[in-house]
Amino acid sequence: MTKFRIFAVLFVLLMITPVYAQKIAFIDVKKVWSESKEVEKERKKVEALLKKSQDELKAKEAEVIKLQEKIKREAKMATEEAQAMMLEEYQKKALELQKMASQKEKELADKDASAQEEFLGKVRKIAMKIALTKGYDMVIPAEQTLYYNDKFDITKDVVAEINK
Repeated sequence: MTKFRIFAVLFVLLMITPVYAQKIAFIDVKKVWSESKEVEKERKKVEALLKKSQDELKAKEAEVIKLQEKIKREAKMATEEAQAMMLEEYQKKALELQKMASQKEKELADKDASAQEEFLGKVRKIAMKIALTKGYDMVIPAEQTLYYNDKFDITKDVVAEINK
């Protein structure tokens, strides 16, 4: 009976004392993204790549339009066989333009996704380094919380580290 009482008292004491308090930090990922010099550099690279792609597509489109105009001018005087060949050439060029546009769009999307993934990887590593240095047990994106005290916000530290 006394063992039971001792066990009950110990059980109650364990239930009312906090076992472990975690220290949690928060990071505003959107703010890190918008204030990062690295993201701005990458954005400029993507914009240059986009402009280059658009120029290439415009040149190809001009080629297709020029061929279309040529067909309109010469179709009335050409034989059926020549008309068919011109139409086939036009369709081939138009298809090439569509494929080129799709390819350029995919390249840009892949480049953007790769850059975002790489940047978020750096943010994770830096956030982990800061958390370990400052004694935090966990870092949570601020966007996933309803409220947090600013004293636990490590966003400025992460931005400073990234912009070094």
